[in-house]
Amino acid sequence: MRGWYIRLWLAPTLAALMLGTPPRMAEAQTGTVVGTVTLEQAQVRRRTAGRYPGQSAGAAEIQRVPVVAYVVGRVGSAPSPGAPALMVQRDTAFAPAALTIPVGSTVEFPNEDEFFHNVFSYSSAHRFDLGRYPRGESKAEQFQEPGIVEVFCEVHDKMRGVIVVTENRFHAIVGEDGSFRIEGLPPGDHVIALWSADHRPALHTVTVSAGSTSSLEVELSR
Repeated sequence: MRGWYIRLWLAPTLAALMLGTPPRMAEAQTGTVVGTVTLEQAQVRRRTAGRYPGQSAGAAEIQRVPVVAYVVGRVGSAPSPGAPALMVQRDTAFAPAALTIPVGSTVEFPNEDEFFHNVFSYSSAHRFDLGRYPRGESKAEQFQEPGIVEVFCEVHDKMRGVIVVTENRFHAIVGEDGSFRIEGLPPGDHVIALWSADHRPALHTVTVSAGSTSSLEVELSR
């Protein structure tokens, strides 16, 4: 009987080894970066109302966009594009205001407001203009190069967002408390970029060790 117990215990263990590295072992072979981002106080940016529907009668505060943290360059195998990501036009704003997608991904921009919207970008990483379209319609754009793509609406100039096109899967949207966490990084030196719509971007090199957590504190200036 004891021999049967041994064989029963070994069977799933050998199967796991044949299928790949066990999860706990894989975690021990990678590291984590946790960070805190502090922003120099920025003046509230306001835009005056225009002549198009959907704009308020007075000045409106420009849409806030969260800070994005991401590892620069190729790290491991490049992630494959999945299903199209969504950046919805809702309540005269882009939702979400920030997206991170791998190279080759498609983003859809459905209009859920009761008036026309437009999505365009003059960013060097990817320039496009989807034109104006009404509620219930959606247009899409594919992003083939890595980089920062800031998006706007030609009809409502308080609307803005960002699409960060990455060459790896290591990125995070910084929380309202300024914190972020990037897990599963292979050991070594990695360059982490911090991008903000209202502050100067920053690059920081972080050394990652297997099975450990590295800390990063960054202050972004205007």
